[in-house]
Amino acid sequence: MKLVIIIGSIILLIVLFYGAYYIINPSLEGEEIAAQLGMPYPAVIAHRGASAIAPESSALAFIKARDQGADYLEADLQRTKDGKIIVFHDPNLKRVSNASEVFPKRQDEEVGSFTYTQLKQLDIDIITLKDLIDIAKGGEYTPGLVLETKNPQKYPGIEEEIVAILSEEGWLNPTNNKEEISKRDDKKDFAKTIFFSFEVDSLKKFRELAPKVPRLLLITDNMISRRGWKSWLEKAEGLAQGLGTKGFMNWPWYIAAAHDRGLFVLPYTINQLWQLKILAYFQSSGYITDRPEAVLEFLNRLPKLSEIEDILEE
Repeated sequence: MKLVIIIGSIILLIVLFYGAYYIINPSLEGEEIAAQLGMPYPAVIAHRGASAIAPESSALAFIKARDQGADYLEADLQRTKDGKIIVFHDPNLKRVSNASEVFPKRQDEEVGSFTYTQLKQLDIDIITLKDLIDIAKGGEYTPGLVLETKNPQKYPGIEEEIVAILSEEGWLNPTNNKEEISKRDDKKDFAKTIFFSFEVDSLKKFRELAPKVPRLLLITDNMISRRGWKSWLEKAEGLAQGLGTKGFMNWPWYIAAAHDRGLFVLPYTINQLWQLKILAYFQSSGYITDRPEAVLEFLNRLPKLSEIEDILEE
């Protein structure tokens, strides 16, 4: 019994020392990794737009996030029955719409079983990927797009369609060549698009279709051990340039291990000041947030006070 206690105590001391080292000396390599990919650092990513102050994934939410100065607008993409690529998060309509009134027998059906015309009958603002690109292009600030394929296995070929739309709209990244990016000093020349997905197969398709566009592997919110984190790093190798993790997973030793493999780390969904302070110290590469205005204020990057008041009052 004493031997077990002694061994346990030694292991605990090793863990405490190892963790303390990275808390005191967090990795500083994230900015260089982001620069190599043409990404702002730290990146402010508006999760479904400015979704804390406007309906999520609506045109208004994305316009507000754009005008607040967010680096990226994050959007979940699905496909309607008639082939439109739309911005919508949930598998069905019942949480965010009046589908139970308009389509009383279909409220539990998947969004992909509805046509675009049918969706426009609801009391929510459904926009297409092309609409989102127009919003990004339409303001004084020009954010990039973070595009997540939602349940892509249900929509065969959606990756090809997304890339085709981005190409047609001139929204694919021109390059990720380190030498060329190092010469850039204008935000509009940074990476215009980042692909997100929980699905490995979807990221593989994006790698084939648009290899110069950065990709991020999203990680589910189950607890992760050191061994588990290593397995995620191995899964991302050659597939993605970054990992997207729940905020509580972003310990500095995990971030350092990712940096050692040339991977950036973006936590989600970060809305509180205490979270920002901790993750900034731990050298997070950016923040996926419902409150881009709060993150931008923390980073001292908000537009002039009069401008932001106008944005929030609209």
